[in-house]
Amino acid sequence: MKYPLGPLYRMLLLTGLRLNEAARVSWPEVYGDHIVIAAERMKGKNGKAREHLVPLSSTALGLIASLPRYRGAPFLFSLSAGKRPLAMTNEIKRNLDRRMLRTLKAMARRRARERGDDPHSVELEEWHTHDLRRVLRSGLSALRIPHNVAEAVLAHARPGIVGVYDVHTYQDEKREALEAWAQRLKSIVEPVPDNVVPLRARR
Repeated sequence: MKYPLGPLYRMLLLTGLRLNEAARVSWPEVYGDHIVIAAERMKGKNGKAREHLVPLSSTALGLIASLPRYRGAPFLFSLSAGKRPLAMTNEIKRNLDRRMLRTLKAMARRRARERGDDPHSVELEEWHTHDLRRVLRSGLSALRIPHNVAEAVLAHARPGIVGVYDVHTYQDEKREALEAWAQRLKSIVEPVPDNVVPLRARR
């Protein structure tokens, strides 16, 4: 998907940000290799939202470097040359669903020749953009990222007494976790061909 939608969805997958947190990112919030989202833009109850520092993996940094930048316009993802943030409408999501279903059917047609899959029976299960956070969180668990680090990546508040005593920001740990996750995503979208055999050097 072309700019701004494709890059935005990739940013969601790479960072675990909520939809509007990512869609409204502005250039002043980008500080080299991380993004800082002010507390007023973060989700939180009873005024307890906190500033969120998002380390950027090398893949996310490359994504940001590829974005167009318009003089005097602050927003990274925009349909108005950066003047206003991208407004995610229901039609945008429906269009994405249609694209996904077409892709699934095309994959089924390819498999039909090998396994007899029926492309006409393919359906797209209902999903929501917020589910991408679940994908990332589950992926971090699969990568054996410690629970407290994975929760920090999603900016989840630490519960109870833990939140009182543990004020560590986990910045280095979050960076390592998101880099590992970016590499996992790359292995999915750019898999090593089945006919490639890794060679080991003789001793």
